[in-house]
Amino acid sequence: MSVSDVDLALDRRLSEVSGMLPMLQLLTPINVTEQKKAFFERRVVEPEFTYRDLPDLRALGAELGAINPEEATDPVLVHMIRGMHQELERRIELLGARNTDRFLLAAIEKWGHVDQTLLELAERVLEEVPPGPPADEYVHAHELAGMATIELDHYRKSFPELATLVHVSELAAGVMVENGDLFISTETSISSDRVVQLLHHEIGVHVLTFVNGSVQPIRMLSLGLEGYEETQEALGVLAEYLGGGLLPKRLRTFALRVMAAQSVSSRDSFAQTYELMISLGAGRNRAFNTTMRAHRSGGMTKDALYLGGITRLLTFIQEGGDLDSLLVGKISLADGPLVVDLLERRVLVEPPLRPRFLDSEQAPEQLARIEDGAGVLELVGIAA
Repeated sequence: MSVSDVDLALDRRLSEVSGMLPMLQLLTPINVTEQKKAFFERRVVEPEFTYRDLPDLRALGAELGAINPEEATDPVLVHMIRGMHQELERRIELLGARNTDRFLLAAIEKWGHVDQTLLELAERVLEEVPPGPPADEYVHAHELAGMATIELDHYRKSFPELATLVHVSELAAGVMVENGDLFISTETSISSDRVVQLLHHEIGVHVLTFVNGSVQPIRMLSLGLEGYEETQEALGVLAEYLGGGLLPKRLRTFALRVMAAQSVSSRDSFAQTYELMISLGAGRNRAFNTTMRAHRSGGMTKDALYLGGITRLLTFIQEGGDLDSLLVGKISLADGPLVVDLLERRVLVEPPLRPRFLDSEQAPEQLARIEDGAGVLELVGIAA
């Protein structure tokens, strides 16, 4: 079944606006290394982060305002297009408030707040999950880039058109995927026991869903439908679990991010959040990076999505949700049934890539454990 010209036109217009808003790059500081050094040397108490220039938000807002989602003809696409329109309105509002007192409220509206249940789960993780021994070997930026290239080459055997590039850059913060490309900070240093899981997370989920979405007639699927971020990060955590085992220290990282999000929601200063991270057992580098992620751009609750998202994804799987549908593009759990409908009606095509973590030797047993009711703590061997 083909997509109507009207629906295609709406999708293209929305996708063009979305493509002009690379949120991770625009909301992440470009001087993290410099400010971390100054903070550790006690030359600054509150780091002064700088950011990339914003696009013309007024023009993009006007372009978005000229798009009427109600013109869509397919009932399912009406829902997706309407949601995407609202999502882009929130993104523009958020960017317009960057580094102002308005930003945190806009961030909470977009990503939600830390509810009591999630906060209690994070506290339990930090109380019951041991941090484990310190790593004795690390993989640095350029070596990691080489390993990422090898992983991408595996997927190119199935889909030669895969055009993902790997960038090692001083302007990147950590490791992230934006518009299908992988960005690695020159300062990146990953413990060797986490590299396989990291590649499954970043490439097996974030790159793969971009590529699978990009072959669809509906381009929005590659750029992210409304509310897609939580499901993306939840899938990334699941990829780590199925593709090599979720490390206890990694689960603790997600819990620390929840605590940092709660701290910034309480209007704590950077120094206060940092000291909280230290008191919860984080080393100074992890404490700084977690605090930076929470305080960037004016305060974000986005990092609470990892722990909250995997909790909801486990429930989704246990209730019989279609995991494959979530890999067709960058969608939310709520959009999974809509994607299944579009696939059945052949509005969408079968995606070209299947993530390696689903075919790992241990994946069937681990998925069966989830289906039988395993919770988040049980993923790292802690009894419910």
